[in-house]
Amino acid sequence: MSHDYLIISPCFNENETVIKFLESVDQVIKNIDSSFLIIIVNDASTDNTLELLKNFKSTAENSNLTILDLEYNVGHQDAIYQGLRYASGLDFNYAIVMDSDGEDDPDIISDLVKIENKDIIHVARKGRKEGILFKTLYYFYRALFYSFTGKKLNFGNYSLISKKVVNAIAKTSFIQYPAHLLKFKIPNRLIIYADRNKRYAGRSKMKISSLLHHAFKSFVEFSENILMVFLRIFVLVSVVLVGFLIYIFYSKYIALTAIPGWASTLSIGLVNTALICFGFFVLGIMQLNYNNRNNFQSNNSIFEIGDD
Repeated sequence: MSHDYLIISPCFNENETVIKFLESVDQVIKNIDSSFLIIIVNDASTDNTLELLKNFKSTAENSNLTILDLEYNVGHQDAIYQGLRYASGLDFNYAIVMDSDGEDDPDIISDLVKIENKDIIHVARKGRKEGILFKTLYYFYRALFYSFTGKKLNFGNYSLISKKVVNAIAKTSFIQYPAHLLKFKIPNRLIIYADRNKRYAGRSKMKISSLLHHAFKSFVEFSENILMVFLRIFVLVSVVLVGFLIYIFYSKYIALTAIPGWASTLSIGLVNTALICFGFFVLGIMQLNYNNRNNFQSNNSIFEIGDD
C-alpha cells in the first residue's frame, strides 16, 4: 500500500503521553489531503504502552497505524533507526521523524507537508527554556561541535526526509540521527523554527546527563572530522618541533652560543604533544574500522509488526 507520508516516532514507557500524541496527530492530518502511515516504535516498554497502542483507534480516515515492537530496549536513537529501516521497504514519498511525548509539536506537520522539493527539512527550536546551567552547557557544546566539524547542529530529531534519504540511512546506520543528517551533502535542505511544546505528562527526559550523552554521540558521528583535527595538530606540532630542533642545532654547533635552559623542556613538551595527537589519530582509525565492521554485521531488524 502506498502512502504520501510516514510519521516515525519512537517511544519507551510513554503510557501517559503516546495516546495523547496519536490523538493530536490525528487532529492535524485529518485536515491534510494526503495519506499517512504512523509508525510507532515501541522500544521494549515495560509499562502498558504496547497494550494502549494496540487498542488505539484512529479517527483520521487518511491514516493507518503500524506498531514496531522491538525485542529488547535499544535506546532512542537506535529505535529511530529501526523505524527508518522498516520504512525503507515501504512505498511512500516522505517520512517525518518526531518524538511521541508532545514536545515536538504535531501542528508543524501541516507546515512541513506544504514545503516542496526538499530532501531534508529540520525543525529547530526557537529558544530553550531550561535552566542557566543547562543552557550554558548546551551552547558550549554547540560551539565546540562547530569548531571541530565546521557545521552547526542546532536542531533535534524532528525532521522531514525524502525516501531516498531514508533508503540511504537504512543501508548504513547512525549513532546520532540529527548529526548523521548533517553528513548528507544535499542542496535541497531547509531549517524551519518552531516553539517547543511541553510534554503531555511527566517531566522532560532531557537532563544534563542526557545532554552530555547526546553531545558525545554527535561527536562520535563526526569522528572522522575530529580525527583529522588531531592529525593537523600533529603535523603542525611536528613542523614546529623540527624548526625548533634546527634552531638548537644551529645555536650549538654553528653559532656556538648557549642553548636556553627552557629549550629542553619545550622540546619534550612538543614531542609529547605530537605523540599524543598521533596516538589519538591511530587509535581513532582503529576504532572506526572496528565500528564499521560491527555496523555492517549488525544492521538487522529486531522488531515484530502490529497494524491497526
